[in-house]
Amino acid sequence: MKGFYEKNREDEGKLIVSRNTGHIFPAHFHRNLEIFIVRKGEYRLSIGEQSLSVGSGMVAIMDSYEIHSYDARENIDADDCVLLIPYDYVTEFTARRQGRTLKNTVVKDDVLCQSLLKIVDEYLYEQMDKEVQKSAVHLLLSLLYPKLVWTNEKTREESSLVREILAYIQENYTGDVSRSTIARVLGYTEAHISRVFHRYLNKGISQYVNELRLSHIDRALARGDNRSVIELIYDAGFKSQQTYYRFRAKNKE
Repeated sequence: MKGFYEKNREDEGKLIVSRNTGHIFPAHFHRNLEIFIVRKGEYRLSIGEQSLSVGSGMVAIMDSYEIHSYDARENIDADDCVLLIPYDYVTEFTARRQGRTLKNTVVKDDVLCQSLLKIVDEYLYEQMDKEVQKSAVHLLLSLLYPKLVWTNEKTREESSLVREILAYIQENYTGDVSRSTIARVLGYTEAHISRVFHRYLNKGISQYVNELRLSHIDRALARGDNRSVIELIYDAGFKSQQTYYRFRAKNKE
């Protein structure tokens, strides 16, 4: 599943609460922890390569940089919430997990769902004081934590490195973003950069960069950019027309 990196939302550092809004989001990913709480309703949720049905009494957790999407088109009279929790709200949770990666994506527990939604409704609305919000997030995660299963597959250090790589690519994808350039700028070996990136995103750096370049061209065409396709190809960072058309064709497979 492809996804776009939400760097701007990360940089805002704001707690975002989306309550009963008929969640339909394309594939995306970010550093922030995302939690989807469902008291009533039925949703199609994709996380990584998994396609899941998430319904009443379930909580889904999207870890840092996990590609995910929502589709709630068939929902009627739902009761749910999406929480996008910034990194500085989860410092205690991050320390407690000790660099481990989340293994179970979904938890089924009706009582837990009701408790979490009560915290959301009473303490996590926009006008609430930020320190109160942080304390409420800590309580929410403390209730959720015993239901979670962890694995040592990835580490916090790697998560930080992935963010650095993604941020660099986002700012430079129309120019030189080769593995060697990224490794030199960030101070790691090419092999380590490549291995960590692929472990998190399940794709190589060059593929991800070219996907961004395709999106760059598609957005330009959608807004009525009057430049020729050839001009847009080079503006997006493709080195040749052949590279663009070859990747475009492969991307449709």
